[in-house]
Parts: sequence; C-alpha cells; structure tokens
Amino acid sequence: MVCEKVAENPSTPANVLIEMARRDELVTNTGCYHSISNKIAMRKDAPPEALEFIARKPVSPVRAVVASNVNTPSSTLEWLAENESDESVLCIVARHPNITPNVWNHLATNQSPKVREAVATQAQCPSNILTTLADDSSQEVRQKVGANPNTPLHILESFSLDENPAIRQATASNPNLPETLLAQLANDEKVEVRRAVAQNPNTPASIRETLRDLILQPTTRQTSFTLRGLSRIYNPSTDDLPTILTEYAQSENAFVRFITLLHPLTPQEILTQGAKSASWLERYAVADNPATPAETKQQLIQDSNRIVRAVAKS
Repeated sequence: MVCEKVAENPSTPANVLIEMARRDELVTNTGCYHSISNKIAMRKDAPPEALEFIARKPVSPVRAVVASNVNTPSSTLEWLAENESDESVLCIVARHPNITPNVWNHLATNQSPKVREAVATQAQCPSNILTTLADDSSQEVRQKVGANPNTPLHILESFSLDENPAIRQATASNPNLPETLLAQLANDEKVEVRRAVAQNPNTPASIRETLRDLILQPTTRQTSFTLRGLSRIYNPSTDDLPTILTEYAQSENAFVRFITLLHPLTPQEILTQGAKSASWLERYAVADNPATPAETKQQLIQDSNRIVRAVAKS
C-alpha cells in the first residue's frame, strides 16, 4: 500500500508523518491504520507528536512499540501509565529513559505485580519509589528491590535480616551492599545466601576466600551442553532442592527447563508459570507433573495442543 511505503520511507518529512498519525478516517480501516502507525512508531526519527497521536488512538495495538521508542515524550508515557491496561506495555514504559516522577508513581502503584516488579528492576528507579516497594505484597517485587543498586541503605539493612531467605539472597547480590552487611550475610544459614555473597563483585577478597567452595571453579574438561545450562550443580548435602529447581526453571537451556517442569518437587508457582509457556513441550511437562495443582491441569485440558490436552486429561 502507498501509505505504508510513505510511512517507512526515511525521506518522508516529519509533518507528513504527523498528519498520517492523526488521520481519524484511517481508523475505519483498522488493519490499514495499524500497519501505518506501526511503521511510524518503529522509526528512530519518529516525531514525538506522531507518537502521541498513535498512543491515544482508541484502537491501538502498537502501544508497545510507542512505549519502546526513545522519542516518545514524557506526556505520552504519563498517559500510558494512567490509562493502559496491558501489563506488557507498562513493563516497557518502566524501561523508558524519559520517565517522570508521575510515571514512576503510577507504575509503582499499579495493581499488576509484574509491572511493579519491572519498576523495581530498573537501575534508574528513584530511591523513594524503591522504599515504597520494599513493603510490597509480592515477594518477587521485594527481591528486585533488594538487588537494586539504588535501594537505600536502611532498606538493605532490614532486608539482610528478613525471615525470607529469598529476600536475603537477593540483597546479598546487591553490588552496592556495604562490607558490614556482606560479612553478616556471609555467615547466613542458607547456602544460597552465602553463595550470592561469594559472587557479589563488591565482596572483599578476605570474605570471598572463606566462601571459595561455593563458587564453581573453571575446568579444562569439556562440559556437556545440558550441564552448561545449569546455574550450578545440585549438592544434596548442602542445597535445598526446591530452591535449585526454581533456579533451573530460569535456565536458557530448553531441555533443563523441560526436566525441571517434570520434577515433582518443583514449586507450584513455577508449574503455574510453565503452564503459560509458549513451548508446548513445557506445557506438556507441567500437565504430566503429579505435583501440578488441579486448577492448572484443568486449564491445560483446554490447551491448544492435543498432546498437552490428552496428558492433562489423563
């Protein structure tokens, strides 16, 4: 289509792109408008005014593209933070360099834990927002706060004493953790916390030396592809298996994730997430796992893949 070619042409003037973005009559042909607006929103030189028009259209599946464009103005980001319901779009907004205090506040109070987690993950997140999220109801959000280099010292001190070992482990990985807290966490009862201290780049050599057995040592022997996909090797005498399985579930190796989702001791929240995987093999593994909650298996009975449906039913 001619309009699409014009929208993606690098020589098209900014005023033409703005006019194309604002033309309401194109909305009547939604497929046409979406294609044109997407091409405009993907341009590195997209005019901020055009991005503003595209984001505010009543039918706009390209808001994720707008949210990721560095030219998107703060006013548009604020509008998205207030009005957008798609959590994936809001997570992209959280990574934008033009975020204002209003945007941070809106995102940090969003009802979706995933959005709040995305906020707590950002290194540029203001310390006052991190302080607020330190009391979040979601463990994952609090873990991200503990690991964020911008988190205030008094929060890190509190987290280093938290009863939840996952919070202490995340805090132990914080690159700005002071030596006093590193020394304290180096004696933690949980091996995962001590290992996080050993791997922290800010840990003094004297402390790291006492934890050297917790760090995987390099070897000249060729390691199998599967073993390279493991964050670490399970040690039954010192490691907590469900915790290790939680780590394995995040592996980049598809086979490691598949085997993890088959294991009956894999935490149920990991299985619930796996049931939503884009990979039918991972959904199959969840359906076949005897530890999978009944309600999750009930969902998989309606899966788009017939093999997953069959296993869930059986």
